[in-house]
Amino acid sequence: MEKLNRRQFLENAVAGAIAAPGIISAARAAAQDKKIKLGLIGCGWYGMVDVQAAFKAGNVEVLAICDVDTGHLNDSAVKIESLQGKRPLTFKRYPELLGTAGLDAVIIATPPHWHALQFIATAQKGLDCYCEKPLAYDIREARAMVDAAGKSGRIVQIGFQRRQATAIQQAREYIQAGNAGRIVQVDVQIH
Repeated sequence: MEKLNRRQFLENAVAGAIAAPGIISAARAAAQDKKIKLGLIGCGWYGMVDVQAAFKAGNVEVLAICDVDTGHLNDSAVKIESLQGKRPLTFKRYPELLGTAGLDAVIIATPPHWHALQFIATAQKGLDCYCEKPLAYDIREARAMVDAAGKSGRIVQIGFQRRQATAIQQAREYIQAGNAGRIVQVDVQIH
């Protein structure tokens, strides 16, 4: 594996950010032409928020969902059926979901330590992918994921949209302007 220095990493990140509007435009154009057939891996809170956002955007059908938690799986199948009028196929294992005929794209909303395997398998199946953050735990995972996405030539988006939210940008500007005073400690929790 080729080692990236900090400059190369930042150059790659900037190149990805520049390409994103074109990718999103292509996805919108595709969505206007036909219903996008989705699979969901990870039916907990994040997964269902993503699916509901997809329904709000329109022109989607959830064909299949997957979760190791039977409660999440059953509750999500009922909710999706109420939203689209058709119950999705349900799976406990993601490779089985990826074998579903007719899938166009997959949403990955599992705990982060599963993202790499599921993302790479999705890319190898030639499916578009929306993967919740974080992309990966380390550079090797991320490199393997980027390589898989590049080989597949499919549309990929990682869930960092919250960073573009007006409130987050205003908070950043407030802090950068020095309005918060001298910050000496920051504590972060994930519940």
